[in-house]
Amino acid sequence: MRALNDYKKYFDTLQGEQYFGRFGKTFKSDDKYYFLDMGTGKIAEINKDVFCILNALLENNGFDGVLMLNMSDEEKINALQEIVDAVEKEHILSAPPLKTLSGEPVSNLEKTYNGLISNLTLEVTDRCNLRCKYCIYNPDNPSFRGFGKKDMDFETAKLAMDFFEKHSRERKKVYLGFYGGEPLLNFTLIEESVNYAKELIRDKEISFSLTTNATMVTPQIAKFLVENEFEILISLDGPEDIHNENRIFINGKGSFNSTIAGIKTILECYRQLDKEPKIGFSMVAAGPNYDEKYSKIQDFFEKAEWLPQNYILLSSTVSHTPVDSEYILPQSVAERNIHRDVWMPLLKWSNNQEIKNNLFSMPYINKNLAIVHQRLLLDKPVTDYGMNGCCVPGGRRIYIAVNGDMYPCERIGDVPTLGNVKTGLEIEKIKKVYVNDFINEAKEYCKNCWAVNLCTLCYVNCYDKNGVHFNYRHRACVSERKLLEDTLSTYHYLLNHNPKIIEELNQIEFE
Repeated sequence: MRALNDYKKYFDTLQGEQYFGRFGKTFKSDDKYYFLDMGTGKIAEINKDVFCILNALLENNGFDGVLMLNMSDEEKINALQEIVDAVEKEHILSAPPLKTLSGEPVSNLEKTYNGLISNLTLEVTDRCNLRCKYCIYNPDNPSFRGFGKKDMDFETAKLAMDFFEKHSRERKKVYLGFYGGEPLLNFTLIEESVNYAKELIRDKEISFSLTTNATMVTPQIAKFLVENEFEILISLDGPEDIHNENRIFINGKGSFNSTIAGIKTILECYRQLDKEPKIGFSMVAAGPNYDEKYSKIQDFFEKAEWLPQNYILLSSTVSHTPVDSEYILPQSVAERNIHRDVWMPLLKWSNNQEIKNNLFSMPYINKNLAIVHQRLLLDKPVTDYGMNGCCVPGGRRIYIAVNGDMYPCERIGDVPTLGNVKTGLEIEKIKKVYVNDFINEAKEYCKNCWAVNLCTLCYVNCYDKNGVHFNYRHRACVSERKLLEDTLSTYHYLLNHNPKIIEELNQIEFE
């Protein structure tokens, strides 16, 4: 039988110069113990002794943590041998070092721009008739930026759509979205743009979408949206007291009644025109009393009989402007201390409700579960590492600001542009700023992370107006790892107690 020192030599050799915490993650679900191997994506149920040994290796950067465990030498040796057997047979703990990142932004950048752009979003105005308290444009927000007073003109919209038509020719279906501010403040431009797009793009299916607070919807506007098959996403935070807590007009009055009136006007138009509703809701919850609010929101949507049978409900918490933070090593003592204070309120509430399909939070839950369900799963470790959740910048969707500047999407703030509708895409700038500079910075941190093949973090919170700014991202990485750990536990709880939820993930298409 090998002695402990023999195992130390084995695991020291296995580790080499790498950080051990990158190789995988231990987690619990109910009274069961599991291990996720980063390199292969394999997840194994393990016994408690093996769990303790793996945890000590991962969280203490190597074998010294094993020596500190309150276990007998025999217990340690038996568990270590199980792990060695799995290394030899299942190729776990064997992922090669991460030296660079790859993926669509690296391999298909120019090909995508040459004909595969599928989604154009126009910021038709930067004005808004609301002053939502958690919005960065509200004077009460600590990150106050101030509202603009500009509308996009038709010439800019026309140039954007001409660009879109030229750069989407390989697509069979394309999407044109309208965003703000509150886009209905410039409804004339929406009408003009839809009419122009339908004349311009004749050889493929085109789908329109609108994100709105619905307070300005009239029967005429509703008729136009419904007749043109718009997918309509409406900002609605739930019942009146919760919605009006933050979504207020400029005069301070709550917007709930106006929003509901707008929704009902749209739904009545669907009924009159005998069309299936294509409507969804975007809900933002502000703490601290999340559990109470989520329960009231659930009750509201269950009892709102005027809502259609099928609608989309997107849930999120308040987004904060990124701030500089220090890099935190994954699975370190510092990260574990932070994780004690990090919680995912919607996931926690959903788990407490016993996850089931009638929860308003299911789109959010399913999206997270799909990360685990659709993970990379290999017999032997991956050899290339992708750029996390980063798309080709502007490839999946391209956002056109009021002045014609191009951005990767509507979620990104004051960052380097991709170009302008008048001059086109600046390919070399994009390669430098959004591919090479990103990779050079990211690889220094991703090389130590067990979640690198599950990570969904994109370009958001990685940039300021001058370029890559990874100090904005470090805290987001900590939260992402916490969310993934909690999701791994939830996934395996459902696998054991409600496998139908997991099975249904195979029928859901995720964007």
